[in-house]
Amino acid sequence: MRRDLILLFRFCSNFGLPNGFMLFLTFKFGNIKRVRLPRIKHPLRLRPNTTDVPTFNQVFLQKEYDLHVSTPKVIIDGGANIGLFAILMKNKYPDAKIICIEPDQENFSLLQANTAAYDGIYCENCGIWNKDTVLKVFDKYNGGKWQMIVEEDNQHGTIPAITLGTLFEKYSIQQVDILKLDIETSEKQVFQDNFKGWLPKVKTIVIELHDWLEEDCSKPFFSAINQTFSRYKYYMKGENTIIENKDLDFA
Repeated sequence: MRRDLILLFRFCSNFGLPNGFMLFLTFKFGNIKRVRLPRIKHPLRLRPNTTDVPTFNQVFLQKEYDLHVSTPKVIIDGGANIGLFAILMKNKYPDAKIICIEPDQENFSLLQANTAAYDGIYCENCGIWNKDTVLKVFDKYNGGKWQMIVEEDNQHGTIPAITLGTLFEKYSIQQVDILKLDIETSEKQVFQDNFKGWLPKVKTIVIELHDWLEEDCSKPFFSAINQTFSRYKYYMKGENTIIENKDLDFA
């Protein structure tokens, strides 16, 4: 009962009493294959009885991505899952170019379906690594579809992986306003090396670190930040660590 009341309060706080109550009932009874939200242009597709629900809660109810940034032009969504963060950003910043990266094929299919109606969202079915390579993707820690792990496997891997430097080149990116990363321990590799060409071009990093899954996972990240940014602001919001690069001009 208490959990339901908290959820009802969050729905009503975010979407108003009538809409919030109806959405609460929709989620309560699992009718979430096609969900319409106020202020979101197109309906969302979610998978009942999966980790899509806590992902939705994190993005739309708990507002863990309610960022105080000037109007962004380029956003990279690393570990895009089914596209909820990208959709939130696109509705808030309709002129932004958003590049979504998701290695898991099932998640990627739903990501494409959820973002197809929006202009300026580009989807890449690959992983992010510190070099261009091949990965295998699997549920290593039994965390469901929002916690799929990738590991380098040149012999049996089927998922291509690229560096963020490669992505910058492909899309002719000069600067990224928001780099969101939820890549399930891959941050350990991404920030291990090969970051000096692209990291100085990032204004804001929003990252979920995974030391609770793999020991010392965050060490390369903080080392790279301190090597690259001479001035930065650091704070937490929910599960996310947020870094603002003060070396770049914040309007």
